[in-house]
Amino acid sequence: MFQTFHEPTKVSNPFGIHPKSPGIKLALSATWRHGRERLDWILANNLACAYTPHSDRMNEIYGRLFPYIERGMEVRHHGYFPGKEIGHAHHGVAEKAMQLHFRAMEAILGSGEPVMTVHVGLDRTAPLDHHRVTENLTRLVEYGKNCGIQVNLENLKSGPTSHPETLLEWVDVSGASITMDIGHAVSSKPVQRGDFTVPQIVDLFGPKLDEVHLYEYETDTHHAPKDLSVLGPILDRLILTNCRWWTIELNDYREICHTHQLVEQYLTENSTRRSLLGRGELCSAGQRISTKKCM
Repeated sequence: MFQTFHEPTKVSNPFGIHPKSPGIKLALSATWRHGRERLDWILANNLACAYTPHSDRMNEIYGRLFPYIERGMEVRHHGYFPGKEIGHAHHGVAEKAMQLHFRAMEAILGSGEPVMTVHVGLDRTAPLDHHRVTENLTRLVEYGKNCGIQVNLENLKSGPTSHPETLLEWVDVSGASITMDIGHAVSSKPVQRGDFTVPQIVDLFGPKLDEVHLYEYETDTHHAPKDLSVLGPILDRLILTNCRWWTIELNDYREICHTHQLVEQYLTENSTRRSLLGRGELCSAGQRISTKKCM
C-alpha cells in the first residue's frame, strides 16, 4: 500500500510494489507544474510516469526526467498542448501547432520510452478541418517514425474524438495508435446516450490500443473510483488486449493510492483471466460492433 510520500533516495522500492499481471505497467501522470516532488513520489513507489511538459520549455524535458530514468523510472510522454491545434481550419494556425509537436518529439528523444500521446479538439471553440486532421496526424506519425517515436491519439470527452468510429478512422488513415482515456469515454455523449458501452469501445479499438488513462469519470476534474462497479467490466476487456501501459490520471494522493489498490487487487484476483478467456474472444467481439458513421 502507498504512503503519502517517501523520500526515494533512501530506498529503491520502499513498499515492495510489483505488477500482479505479466507485462502490466502501472503509471502515474505528472506535469511540469507538479515539480520534482511528484516525480520523487512516483519513483519511490515503483511506478512508471506519463509526463506532460511545458509547451514553451521543451528544452527542460531531458534535464527534468533523466535523473529519474537513470534510477529506473520508466517514462512516456503526454503531448497536452491546449491552443496548439494540428487540425485547425486555418492553415497557419495548424502549421504552427505542427512545428510545436515536431519540437516536442525531438525533445523527448533519449528521455524514456519513445511514445507520445497527442490530441485533436482540445479547444472546442477552434474550427477543425477533418481533412487537415488526417493529413497532419499522418505527418506526425511519419515524422515520429523517422525519429523512432510512436504517436498515439487520445479520445476526448467531447468533440470528434469522443466518437469512437471517428477516432478509429483517423488512426487507421494516419497509422497512429490509440491512448484511450477511460474517464473521457465513460463521460462522453456516445456512451451516455447508449450508442456504445466502454467495454465495446475497448473491443472496437482492439489492436490499435496502446495506452489507457485510468479514473472513473470527468466533470471539471477527474474523479476516482470508489469501487470497481464501473471500471471492473472495462478492465475485463482491457486485459484481453495488448495494451500494457495503464496510467492513473489523478492528483490527490489518497485517491491515487485507493485507485492503485483497486487495480492491484483486480490484477491479483484475475491473474489467470487472459488464459481462461483467450485472445480470440476480443476479435469476435470487436467485429460485432456497429460501423455506422457519426453524425
